[in-house]
Amino acid sequence: MGHHLSNGSYVWSKTFSFKSSPYPGQDSLQRVTIFGDMGKAERDGSNEYLDYQPGSLNTTDQLFKDLKNFDIVFHIGDITGNHERDWPTESFYENKDSGGECGVLAETVFYVPAENTAKLWYSTDYGMFHFCIADSEHDWREGTEQYQFIERCLASADRRKQPWLIFAAHRVLGYSSAWYPGHSGSFEEPMGRESLQRLRQK
Repeated sequence: MGHHLSNGSYVWSKTFSFKSSPYPGQDSLQRVTIFGDMGKAERDGSNEYLDYQPGSLNTTDQLFKDLKNFDIVFHIGDITGNHERDWPTESFYENKDSGGECGVLAETVFYVPAENTAKLWYSTDYGMFHFCIADSEHDWREGTEQYQFIERCLASADRRKQPWLIFAAHRVLGYSSAWYPGHSGSFEEPMGRESLQRLRQK
């Protein structure tokens, strides 16, 4: 970019470049990285907890090292703390694991192509990928606004043009673990698993 001055000379900005996204269905190499649960740690060791969540620094370092090897990055929750909405009035789940710090960051610092940033569910296309991103802090059981969005989003994918249909949300729908305190064997988020399983099968 430049500016033509009155004395006839030009002043030019620094040169920047960007890569535009492939159009929906474009048959080309598209490399996607998806991760969540970033954690938090200070490189200078100033955190009050010794070696608190050092994996966040490892993740950040690896992302920068591999930057040239992928085209798009999705961070699906836990940017610096836990989950995306405040407790107790804004999260669907009745527990204190948020602390309220994440919703402000998610809504104001990072761009999300959602119609309403208080409801961070959205769909987006990237070449041969169609993404349906859910907000696991809101109710997604049958009949809810978000469930209807997910149903429309999954149904709208043209699998001939976009064979990769990606559904992502932060909270897991189920896993088997004996590590989580007080829970042995299968453990799951208490709401929505059966509804979403039926929808996925449909």
